[in-house]
Amino acid sequence: MRLLSGWFRRRYTLLIIPEDSDASSRVRLTIVPFLLAAAAFGLLVASAVILLALRTADALRIQALHKELAESADAYEASLADREQSIALLKSEVLRLTEEAGAVRQKLEELDKLEAEIEAIVEIALPGETNGLASTSAGRKTAVTPLSYDVGVGGENHPVDEDGLAETEGYGSVSLMTSLKDEAELLRARLAAKKEEADRVLDKLRMLPIAWPTDSTRITSEFGLRSDPFTRRLAQHSGIDLGGNSGEPVYAAGGGTVIESDYNRSRGHYIIIEHESGYKSVYMHLRKRLAGAGQKVEQGEKIGLLGSSGRSTGPHLHFEIWKDGQAVDPLPYLQLFKEENS
Repeated sequence: MRLLSGWFRRRYTLLIIPEDSDASSRVRLTIVPFLLAAAAFGLLVASAVILLALRTADALRIQALHKELAESADAYEASLADREQSIALLKSEVLRLTEEAGAVRQKLEELDKLEAEIEAIVEIALPGETNGLASTSAGRKTAVTPLSYDVGVGGENHPVDEDGLAETEGYGSVSLMTSLKDEAELLRARLAAKKEEADRVLDKLRMLPIAWPTDSTRITSEFGLRSDPFTRRLAQHSGIDLGGNSGEPVYAAGGGTVIESDYNRSRGHYIIIEHESGYKSVYMHLRKRLAGAGQKVEQGEKIGLLGSSGRSTGPHLHFEIWKDGQAVDPLPYLQLFKEENS
């Protein structure tokens, strides 16, 4: 301890000699000022190091915030784009629904008009109801419409007394009501029979291959003689080709039973459906078959996907109709269906 205390009290001489003078000066100091100066310098260096570390941390944090802000901005822009797309889709859907609502409203108006016409035909005029005919309810002794003498009238004079008038009027009204009722009942019976017949006809039409088998109605090759696309020679084309995009749906042209669902090099993936009245329909060059042999299908049911398998130059459906074992032109059948549903 004494040694340390003596070390602090020991004095040192600092000699200062200027370059342009011979005179020199001396300063006598203890070690304490040097220690204080060293401590101050160390503190300054430590402070600088700490400030540098803090600035570096702040810079890293600011960089991370900038990156997070950029990611948030990108996410917001993507969300905004998705929202705008969703709004556009909703607007399109609303427009489509509005158009469909207008079409439905028009159909309802047509049905209302048709219903009014039918009601006007089959309505039964009952006694006591206001329907344009004279009423013969109690308390009214006459239903004769007064004549207007401002226009030309004439004829023989056959007077009728009050009793005869009442009797004739009552008989005529009852006879008219009975006749109208009988005619209305007959009309109702005829309409019911016509409806049953129409239902039978519609059921039969649903079993015939007359519906378009594709959404596309673009015919790329017709029925009959044509130049074969591979040999360039004249050949018989036993169906029609309907152009479309690969993967589009193919529908059953009529209800029936799938008797073949297979693949070969010429037809590619193909399906044959047997219908009523000796009809068959054939669907060739499919990309995929969705109906198997023995399966019952209905008219308009999806049975495959349009493609270009087998002997084909591009995506299309080769469609055939056979009647009693002979290929017939499918176009008149499809045009008939189109006219019936237009």
